[in-house]
Amino acid sequence: MAENVFVVRAAESRDNAAIAGLVVEGFLDKFRPVFGKRMDRSVKIMEKWVRLEHDLGGVSSLVIEGPGPGEIPASVGVRIGRSEDDALARGLWKTLRRHLGFVRAGWAATLLSYPRYIANSSEAYIERLVVSHEHRKQGMGSALLDAAEALARESGKETVGLHVSGGNVAALVLYESYGYEESSRQRSLLTGYFLGIRDWLYLQKEL
Repeated sequence: MAENVFVVRAAESRDNAAIAGLVVEGFLDKFRPVFGKRMDRSVKIMEKWVRLEHDLGGVSSLVIEGPGPGEIPASVGVRIGRSEDDALARGLWKTLRRHLGFVRAGWAATLLSYPRYIANSSEAYIERLVVSHEHRKQGMGSALLDAAEALARESGKETVGLHVSGGNVAALVLYESYGYEESSRQRSLLTGYFLGIRDWLYLQKEL
């Protein structure tokens, strides 16, 4: 059997749409209840969010390129810089309101605010690690996690943390195999009822 060949690289602005599509596909169970009949707008909203994270949120994204030419089957975001949280929140609210209207935007913002994370200057935060369905079980998730941790070390971080839903067994197995341990847990009746996610586990690892 031929070995899978792919390259991990820093994301460029031209990759934002592909990253957004991956996030919506990978977290469809979360996006469907939030956007309802307006799912067609979810990728556009997510694309704007990715751009805002890069510009204001201190996030650097990594993508996997290949195996096909120009194909982006996996991505991860790593928060290593200073985040302009107020500007980030205003930008997201403006985008949600424009695409969803005031009432639906408020609903979406409430659900998407989970899990909550408070930035720590000595810690990198890994978010939205996602691999497209057809490319799973090829080592891409591990490759991205390796690259994310390497980026955190290069940035002088002492620890790395991430959130995962309590029912995401595959992700938990991967993170635990890398030495991540549960540090805290958030419970939400709201997301438990509407998204089927009651527990959000915060996992942490020393670098």
